[in-house]
Amino acid sequence: MRLSLDPPGDGPANMAADLELLSRAAEGEAGGRIYSWSTVWVTLGRGQEAERTLVDPSRIPWIVRPTGGAAVLHGHDLTVGLAFPLRRSVRDSYRIGTEPLIAALHAGGVPAVLAESIGADDGDPRRIDCFAGSSSNDIVDPRSGAKVCGCALRRTRDAVLIQASIPVRDAGIDPASVIRGGVAIKPVALNRSKFAETLQEGLDNLKKLH
Repeated sequence: MRLSLDPPGDGPANMAADLELLSRAAEGEAGGRIYSWSTVWVTLGRGQEAERTLVDPSRIPWIVRPTGGAAVLHGHDLTVGLAFPLRRSVRDSYRIGTEPLIAALHAGGVPAVLAESIGADDGDPRRIDCFAGSSSNDIVDPRSGAKVCGCALRRTRDAVLIQASIPVRDAGIDPASVIRGGVAIKPVALNRSKFAETLQEGLDNLKKLH
């Protein structure tokens, strides 16, 4: 399956499409999609509750992701879903799944590494906003240590889903007015065509793992 470049969608449509990728991956088919959002949305990690995460859950549309992690404000980001057949540990699955993203970010002009490679410690695991801090597992700028891509994982017995958010323009809304403890993030200057081309190559390599 080729990497698809999907039109903007709402929360239910985007999450359903990513879950379909995971379903196909469980049957042996790797796949991916790059997409955006029809308006401002918030996705919550699987373990989060709206009342404890959002300043006012009735103010902005939100949906729970199939992956874990913390809350992400969408609408100003490029979002990626990658799914592939794999039976490995959570740690190995995450590293295998983020390798194509890191390579694609580099190709798109955004320096990126796993934070553990520059000696970063794990951040506060209680943080509510995905971009409010980083841990050793996060994708960061190797020069500043700033997070450039938020990633979350879902692993089933036979497959893995990675969901990633890359801020590519100003949010136009204060994250702290939406997510408790939310922080403003500096967008990255990403060459989207080179990013997509390299991500497709990474997806092809993921197919070979099965």
